[in-house]
Amino acid sequence: MTVDLRLMRYVIAVAEAGSFEAAAERLHMTQPPLSRQIRELERQLGVQLFHRRPARPTEPGRVFVESARRVLAEADLAVERTRLAAYADAGPVRVGYTVTASFDEMPKVFAAMRDRHPGIRVEAREAWDEELVEAVRAGELDVLLGRHVPTPATFERTVLRREPFAVVVGADHPLAGRDAVSLSELRGETLRFFPRRFAPRYHDEVLAALRSSGETFAIWENPLPGLRNLNLHLRSEGFMILPASLGEQLPAGVTFLPINDRLPTIDLEMAWERHASAATLTLVAVTLDLARREGWHRGHRPHPVPVGSPAARRRVTT
Repeated sequence: MTVDLRLMRYVIAVAEAGSFEAAAERLHMTQPPLSRQIRELERQLGVQLFHRRPARPTEPGRVFVESARRVLAEADLAVERTRLAAYADAGPVRVGYTVTASFDEMPKVFAAMRDRHPGIRVEAREAWDEELVEAVRAGELDVLLGRHVPTPATFERTVLRREPFAVVVGADHPLAGRDAVSLSELRGETLRFFPRRFAPRYHDEVLAALRSSGETFAIWENPLPGLRNLNLHLRSEGFMILPASLGEQLPAGVTFLPINDRLPTIDLEMAWERHASAATLTLVAVTLDLARREGWHRGHRPHPVPVGSPAARRRVTT
């Protein structure tokens, strides 16, 4: 006779739980049908698998449980090998991501893929926007995570995260002790920004967002761009503007301030080849699910707190 794998799981559950009632709860079913199915299995086998009251395996029951565990382990292994075979010819998933996605979103995407699909190899490349654009054109990337990064017409696009901008100043800046800031309070100061050639579209979108407030600022191009170096260039004057989610990722010596002005949001997008491999589409699905669970698409600040509360401001000093 052939024994259903489901029945094997039932027998193991009763043996481990020590009662039919507890096993039924673990299996998310009621006790009477569980008892009936195990009695029917015993009838077909011609042996008693459990002593009743309390439920404990008989000697044939112990043999069955040990054998069933081995069979189920092999079955689970067969399923995993089958799933991995679907990706055997697809190669790795090559993901390019921009500097602003390197601290929060991409590490979480990588961790989610490792936990849920360890058989899919993810090759990640961090670069400035223009480098990623060239890599996409050269066919070197399957998925792209970035803010306002151009992609070919053959790519699908979707918004992963929608959030406000925030201001970053040095810890000694006169406004560093504030809970939030209006851009008018920065009038006459210099925006310390990366050179436009690194990410032209993102650069233009940030400046357009600032202009929407009615304020304009002189721009100083950072000769050593990157978030890790902000504390070197904001010690005495000037400010930087960033997506609000990066407030928890800044180096020591700078202060993160929410903006009171109603500016346009900044969107993190994911793009992928329309006719992608199964492995690529799996990463896309995992990332979209992650965005839903993290609440990235709602357009709120990552950790909303009342203005004026101590938690509303992140101050990091050296």
